[in-house]
Amino acid sequence: MVLAVICMLVFLVGALVLFNTGMAVNKKIQLNNTADAAAYSAAVQQARTYNLIAYLNRAQVANEVCIAQMVSWHSWMNFAISGTDHFADAANDIGIALDITGVGAEVGVALNEMAAELKEAKQAMVAARNGMKAGFTVGIGLLSAANVAYGDAARFAADAQVADIPKVVDTVIKQNTSNAQGETNEKPAGLNAKSLVLLESQLATANTKFIKLYQVPNSASASSNPAHTADADRLLNVVMEARDGFSRERNGDLLGLHKRGGTDLISYNRWGAMDSLQVKITFFGVTLIKLPLAWGGAAAVKNQNGASFSNLTDADSGWRSPFDYDHTNQSRFNGARDNGDAGSQARLHPADPNNNDAILTNYQGLHSYEDTAAKMAIQPYASSNPADETQALAVGPYFTVAVEQNMSDVRTADNVAHMGGTPDVVAHDKTQNNKMTALASAQVYFDRPATLFPRNTDRDRELGNLFSPYWQARLIDTPNATKLEIFAADAVGL
Repeated sequence: MVLAVICMLVFLVGALVLFNTGMAVNKKIQLNNTADAAAYSAAVQQARTYNLIAYLNRAQVANEVCIAQMVSWHSWMNFAISGTDHFADAANDIGIALDITGVGAEVGVALNEMAAELKEAKQAMVAARNGMKAGFTVGIGLLSAANVAYGDAARFAADAQVADIPKVVDTVIKQNTSNAQGETNEKPAGLNAKSLVLLESQLATANTKFIKLYQVPNSASASSNPAHTADADRLLNVVMEARDGFSRERNGDLLGLHKRGGTDLISYNRWGAMDSLQVKITFFGVTLIKLPLAWGGAAAVKNQNGASFSNLTDADSGWRSPFDYDHTNQSRFNGARDNGDAGSQARLHPADPNNNDAILTNYQGLHSYEDTAAKMAIQPYASSNPADETQALAVGPYFTVAVEQNMSDVRTADNVAHMGGTPDVVAHDKTQNNKMTALASAQVYFDRPATLFPRNTDRDRELGNLFSPYWQARLIDTPNATKLEIFAADAVGL
């Protein structure tokens, strides 16, 4: 009888231990999964923000390219008007000469008729150009206003995450540790207090240290030339590289005819364009004919304020690409300004009948923008096992979540009423600070899919930036320094 009682007690204790172990393991697994889900959700939210900013930056660049296209077409129309007018004058003068001399009088009459038709064509082109100018002015104003909104939205999106992500983490933790109806004896787990402080610090790093606001200098007037800065030149170079082929180069040579044309972004606050056609015929190094045939220009500024076309465009010194894959060294307006007398005429007489017809308004210039800070995301494809914060930030920002549950809320024998009958039979649970904790970290990283952009000449993979929307999230091993920081605080009861 005594032996049976002893055996029953041993069996009962074993059953309680097994029950407690099972419930503790189950809770630990749940907390681990919850911590993983919460950390990953934080990283996904931040990655989405970076991708949103990248799309906003790309939209700004696309709008700038669209404005450059408008300026290019306006310049080309002025060039076409000039060429039509000059050819009409030339045909008329030749026709008159033939009529007076009596040599080829019929040809002279035909040339005079052609000159009259060209003059009519010129008037039609001027009317079309004026209509285009009105449309371009409205379009430039809308695109510039959109770029202002995009820049503000990017900064707001970055700032908003500092408050939004802790809410996301808290929601994920509660949803993963409560049943569907929310009716349970267990209370939902919570975010460790030290982890919350650390998460807020990591969010500040992700949105103020890992990325930064690159400033573009303000302009005192439409024709002012603020000092160049490395921050502003980064965006200028991206925009200049992104120009379409027509804006970048409108060149062509045929025998002695030399056509040059291009569109440049000048001093961050205005676009300028020129087109010129020069005839130059040489014989054994001797110039026999050197004559400007056609020219035109255009500019987009905030407002004219009395600035002449030459004042707006003289600051252009060309552009040299800083990119490894493009070694362009472009002269001003792709050579149009330096195309002999035709280039000089384009500077002084960009439009007919009034030089002001060459100037488009409502352009607000480049705006300050968000991008990754220096020395950040320089190893975007590195290991997911960073040794410390510096190594982690070389890939991307990371977020650490420590989920904790009071042992009194875990359904072990200690916390289940009438377990084993009356009186209660219990097996006390002992944990650090009487809490069960799970720790997880997730990282935001940049990965441009090589399969989507196969380039045999691109031997180096693209570094992380906020112009390409290829930010993703992954779980990583928590850096040792972060573990020590959390568990040291937990050890002293913080």
